[in-house]
Amino acid sequence: MKCSDFTILVAEDDLSTLKIYEKALSAEGYRLILVESCERALAELYEKEANLLITDLKMADMHGFEMFPLLMKNHPNLPVIVVSGTYQGLMEDFHNKGFGNVKAFFLKPMNMSVLKRSIREVLKIEDLSTAE
Repeated sequence: MKCSDFTILVAEDDLSTLKIYEKALSAEGYRLILVESCERALAELYEKEANLLITDLKMADMHGFEMFPLLMKNHPNLPVIVVSGTYQGLMEDFHNKGFGNVKAFFLKPMNMSVLKRSIREVLKIEDLSTAE
């Protein structure tokens, strides 16, 4: 499978960061749904299918801990990558709450090459640069 076979929903309330995601991930070929709130992310998931959610935790409308129970209930198989300025102990907190669909946590500012590699791992996309 290729990057263009996948749709990534990105939820980030900082517009400059959202633009960085848009530029970097569209260059890889992913189809993107870009939203600025948790509420909009949940609404998009009802209307469209996504293969991965990349989300910030603290957004103006809702905290990620409020969004994740709804994600688990309605989209239990949707893998999630969390990119947040708040990081200490989050992985344990999420797993203790039963949010097993969270596949990776990253601290802002995000190294985009590390994020791209993680996306490929989560979506099981072979890295063609290392394949012979």
